[in-house]
Amino acid sequence: MSCETRSAFQQQVVEALVESRAINLEAVGATFAKFGERALLEGESLVSIVNRNAVWNCGWPGPELDIFRGAQE
Repeated sequence: MSCETRSAFQQQVVEALVESRAINLEAVGATFAKFGERALLEGESLVSIVNRNAVWNCGWPGPELDIFRGAQE
Protein backbone atom coordinates (compact mmCIF):
# COMPACT_ATOMS: atom_id res chain seq x y z
CA MET A 1 0.00 0.00 0.00
CA SER A 2 1.30 3.43 -0.91
CA CYS A 3 2.30 5.97 1.74
CA GLU A 4 1.17 8.87 -0.45
CA THR A 5 -1.02 11.34 1.45
CA ARG A 6 -3.18 14.31 0.52
CA SER A 7 -1.98 17.82 1.21
CA ALA A 8 -4.00 19.90 3.69
CA PHE A 9 -5.43 21.81 0.72
CA GLN A 10 -6.45 18.64 -1.12
CA GLN A 11 -8.10 17.32 2.05
CA GLN A 12 -10.09 20.56 2.42
CA VAL A 13 -11.32 20.26 -1.18
CA VAL A 14 -12.39 16.63 -0.64
CA GLU A 15 -14.21 17.52 2.57
CA ALA A 16 -15.98 20.44 0.88
CA LEU A 17 -17.08 18.23 -2.03
CA VAL A 18 -18.51 15.59 0.30
CA GLU A 19 -20.11 18.06 2.74
CA SER A 20 -21.71 20.07 -0.09
CA ARG A 21 -23.03 16.81 -1.58
CA ALA A 22 -21.23 17.61 -4.86
CA ILE A 23 -19.96 14.05 -4.39
CA ASN A 24 -23.07 12.31 -3.13
CA LEU A 25 -22.11 8.72 -2.36
CA GLU A 26 -25.61 7.91 -1.10
CA ALA A 27 -27.03 8.86 -4.50
CA VAL A 28 -24.31 6.87 -6.27
CA GLY A 29 -25.12 3.81 -4.18
CA ALA A 30 -28.86 4.12 -4.79
CA THR A 31 -28.33 4.50 -8.54
CA PHE A 32 -25.99 1.51 -8.72
CA ALA A 33 -28.45 -0.54 -6.65
CA LYS A 34 -31.06 -0.03 -9.37
CA PHE A 35 -28.77 -1.63 -11.95
CA GLY A 36 -26.74 -4.06 -9.84
CA GLU A 37 -29.00 -7.10 -10.04
CA ARG A 38 -29.44 -6.68 -13.79
CA ALA A 39 -25.67 -6.33 -14.27
CA LEU A 40 -25.11 -9.52 -12.29
CA LEU A 41 -27.77 -11.51 -14.16
CA GLU A 42 -26.69 -10.28 -17.61
CA GLY A 43 -22.93 -10.50 -17.01
CA GLU A 44 -22.40 -6.75 -17.37
CA SER A 45 -19.68 -4.79 -15.57
CA LEU A 46 -20.83 -2.22 -13.03
CA VAL A 47 -18.08 -0.66 -10.96
CA SER A 48 -17.90 1.84 -8.12
CA ILE A 49 -14.45 2.52 -6.67
CA VAL A 50 -13.69 4.99 -3.90
CA ASN A 51 -10.05 5.52 -3.04
CA ARG A 52 -7.92 8.37 -1.74
CA ASN A 53 -7.36 9.76 -5.23
CA ALA A 54 -10.70 9.51 -6.99
CA VAL A 55 -14.23 8.21 -7.16
CA TRP A 56 -14.88 6.10 -10.27
CA ASN A 57 -18.34 4.98 -11.25
CA CYS A 58 -18.70 3.20 -14.52
CA GLY A 59 -20.23 0.44 -16.50
CA TRP A 60 -18.50 -1.03 -19.48
CA PRO A 61 -15.88 -0.15 -20.60
CA GLY A 62 -13.59 -0.11 -17.63
CA PRO A 63 -11.88 0.32 -15.52
CA GLU A 64 -9.81 -2.62 -16.66
CA LEU A 65 -7.53 -3.64 -13.83
CA ASP A 66 -5.08 -6.16 -15.23
CA ILE A 67 -2.92 -6.44 -12.13
CA PHE A 68 -1.33 -9.73 -13.15
CA ARG A 69 0.00 -8.55 -16.55
CA GLY A 70 3.20 -7.08 -15.09
CA ALA A 71 3.92 -10.21 -13.05
CA GLN A 72 3.66 -12.49 -16.11
CA GLU A 73 5.86 -10.47 -18.47
